[in-house]
Amino acid sequence: MLVDREAELATLSAALAESARGTGAFAVVHGATALGKTELLHALRTRATEHGFTVRTALGSPTEQPFPYALVDQLVPELALLATESDQDEAQHTVPPHVLRRIYHATLALAADRPLLLCVDDLHYADHASQQCLLYLVRRLRTTRAALVVTEAPHGTAHRTLLAELQYQPRTRHLFLSPLTPRGITRLLAHHLGEPAAARPTAEFHRLTGGNPLLLRALLDDAAATAGTVPRPGAAYRSAVLACAHRSGAEALAVARATAVLGTTDTASAPHPDAPRATGTVPPTSPDSPDTALLAATAALAPRVVPQALAALTASALHDDHHRPRHPAVAEALLADPDLSSAAHTALRARAARALHAQGAPAVAVAAQLMAGAPLGESWEAPALRAAAEEHLAAGDTTLAARYLRCAVFRADDSPQGLADRLATVAVAWRLDPPGVITQLRALAGHARTGLLPPRAILHLVQALLWHGREEDAITAAGTLPDEDADPRYATELAVTRLRLTHTYPGTLPWMPAVLRRPSPAPEPTDPPEPVEVAAARTLHTALTGGDPDAVATAAERVLRTPGIVDHRPDAVVVAIQALVYIDRLDAADAWSDRFLAPRPGFPTPTPVREALLHQTRSFVLLRRGEPAAACEHGAHALDLMPEAGWGTALAFPLAVLAEAHTALGEHDRAAELLDRPLPEATHRTIFTVPHQHARGLHHLALDRPRDALACFVSCGETLRSWGLDTPALAPWRTGAAEAWLALGRPERAVRLLDDRQAAPVHRRPRARAGALRVLAATEPPERRAATLTRALELYRACGDRYGISRTLADLDTAAERHRTPAPAPGVVLTTAERRVAVLAAQGLSNREVAAELSIAVSTVEQHLTRVYRKYRIRHRRELRTRLAAGT
Repeated sequence: MLVDREAELATLSAALAESARGTGAFAVVHGATALGKTELLHALRTRATEHGFTVRTALGSPTEQPFPYALVDQLVPELALLATESDQDEAQHTVPPHVLRRIYHATLALAADRPLLLCVDDLHYADHASQQCLLYLVRRLRTTRAALVVTEAPHGTAHRTLLAELQYQPRTRHLFLSPLTPRGITRLLAHHLGEPAAARPTAEFHRLTGGNPLLLRALLDDAAATAGTVPRPGAAYRSAVLACAHRSGAEALAVARATAVLGTTDTASAPHPDAPRATGTVPPTSPDSPDTALLAATAALAPRVVPQALAALTASALHDDHHRPRHPAVAEALLADPDLSSAAHTALRARAARALHAQGAPAVAVAAQLMAGAPLGESWEAPALRAAAEEHLAAGDTTLAARYLRCAVFRADDSPQGLADRLATVAVAWRLDPPGVITQLRALAGHARTGLLPPRAILHLVQALLWHGREEDAITAAGTLPDEDADPRYATELAVTRLRLTHTYPGTLPWMPAVLRRPSPAPEPTDPPEPVEVAAARTLHTALTGGDPDAVATAAERVLRTPGIVDHRPDAVVVAIQALVYIDRLDAADAWSDRFLAPRPGFPTPTPVREALLHQTRSFVLLRRGEPAAACEHGAHALDLMPEAGWGTALAFPLAVLAEAHTALGEHDRAAELLDRPLPEATHRTIFTVPHQHARGLHHLALDRPRDALACFVSCGETLRSWGLDTPALAPWRTGAAEAWLALGRPERAVRLLDDRQAAPVHRRPRARAGALRVLAATEPPERRAATLTRALELYRACGDRYGISRTLADLDTAAERHRTPAPAPGVVLTTAERRVAVLAAQGLSNREVAAELSIAVSTVEQHLTRVYRKYRIRHRRELRTRLAAGT
């Protein structure tokens, strides 16, 4: 069915009528590939035959273009020119005059009895000899009953002389075919699908084909194959795309493949199984535009031919008006072309990657080509892949980011720069999968020993190895560090590493080389501000070594207000918030930890590791604020977000926070399970061991195991003193030990432990001071307890510790009740069984241990203690020793 070509057919019919009157006629049908030139010519031949014309047809073909007379032999096969004259012509490169005359006389003979129509389809593929013959005929047919109608596509050049001659002839008609209009598409659909169904999918058919009849019929074939009317590109469509591309000429085909590879990546045909989709560019329309250079380099063509090739692709509707592949299926078909070998595809990707990189294209565009092709051996490959991975991380596509990172590690060589690139890539990969980078870290440690890693990269490597408890590797790698380096960033990273070793890995510090053991000097007031990562590390160091709280708070706030800090240095955020907690600025820590966890539309999507660290920090803040239930929620989520192996030696910290929170809630089984989880061997040489041991002590204390608790608290103190970090900010071990002594009936030991001279660090922090006062109140006479507890309550309220507030209020109620209640009468005595139980309990034994000692049931112990408490009018186990000593 001929659609949207009625006017053209009428024009050609008029030319036939003129030629029948002996005046000759010529027509040229111009049009891009597959726009219906052949179909129009067929309709004209049918009409000419009906009107008594003799019709001769020839079809140009690229495969026959090298053979002289291949086309004209189809018009006048009687002459057999291809067989008799081709050898002579090949030698002379021109058609002999006698051949031209023979063709002319043969044509006159054909038109002697009836008018003649000569049709040449795809003139642009005509061989040189046939073009000379046709040119000879055009100049002599003006007074004959012959018409010559040819079709041509704009991408050919060899036939331009013949076209120019036809242009010169006064009776030549030029017809320019365009793609089908939406109305024409509707008519065609109505013919194939029926009137009711035709109108609905017209717009989609037009979008997918641009009015190209070949693509349109292919879509209809695909729809018929699936028994549907909704257009979905299938095998027929892809085949039609390839037919259009190949018949548009070699240059257009090369540009089509280039635009396809720059605009999309086909994972099915790409050599790399993880090939992602790339971001395309808008191809050019000017030979001098940057995009022309990009396409030309990718297609391996001269820039001058690119605009013409693009015009041909747009005219045939393979491209849209923006010179992009009309539909992803077009690009997919071009890249899955069986004629595009794997080697050619790889070379195409390589040219695209190099061209994009040379033009400064976004990393994701360059990296997509690198992922889809083979390694290029270029130094910029790994950095480009890593940069693209970071962009995908920011967009929340962790799966694609991980693929880019794996490829980046693989493509970094063993040169100093390549190793530095590999380490930088591993650092990004750590944000996705901390356990997955351990093997690479250890391999890089081996390279560090050879001196191939740059010094600044070694510092990053040392910190990463220490996190994962690889102390020996870290110490060995650090052994090659110089005091100074030409890289100005080395001094910054050296300061960070020194500070972190001091306050996070103090047990490993003595084994490090002298360059890392030296303290990092604090800046002078006149010095410029330190880099944010140094400022954050120094803030935490100052908080843990008893520095000025106001200075710590100011520095921490400055770090946290740095634009984009949570996206680029989440570790600095965590450290700064921890510093606020350690100086008891809990309101500020609460506000910042909540702010950084709040959704931020338009900002980079956080990685699971970053979220885990922020939720852990939030859990720590909430625990110190006395909200154990909320602390448990955030702490558990942190452990869900990052596997335990990813926490490295820091695992002890989230476990400690969770265990302490569950202990405060009375969930002792859960606390015990958390504390019993295995930790890396190197943990006890890190600062994380202190809160973990302190949480274990609190757990023992809550279960009436004061001896075990005392051992834990004393161990905390010994560890902190040996490291020069004896501060209650990390763990108020003195307060815990004092409570244990009270439970053991040794109030004098508790008082001595919390003496102002012995426990000076305790009294410099409000929260620690409040805890000490609350414990000391239990050693004082009833009439003095309320005043001491009131001071503790004020301090708890000042720093915002709700749990401390609730415990102190409960102690105040108890103190008031005892102050009002008279002491037990001197005549009150215990039974022998009750006294035995009470004495053992006063010594710190648990109910189960007392039962085992006396060979009685635990329930019997509980019954005896209940009666003892009632007789002595006491509520706590720690009061037993005092009552028993008083003989009451």
